[in-house]
Amino acid sequence: MGAQTVLNYLPLVSPVATLIVVFVGILFSNRHVDVRISDLQRYIDARFDAERRVTDTSFKMVLDKIEDLDVRLSRLEQRFAR
Repeated sequence: MGAQTVLNYLPLVSPVATLIVVFVGILFSNRHVDVRISDLQRYIDARFDAERRVTDTSFKMVLDKIEDLDVRLSRLEQRFAR
């Protein structure tokens, strides 16, 4: 193949090469976005888990206080029932 033949095919090959480069760029970009979304999802899951643990701990503390008040009230009822 001579240089003249390559130059004749250049206008046909150039758009195809450009499309291939753009396609590869889009695939890379989408992969990067997928990774970032996965990172965000893990971060949000961790935050919700932490919040749930705090809420569970607080709820347990409130239940313990209610049980303590119930015991105190039962003692008072027994004392004044006599």
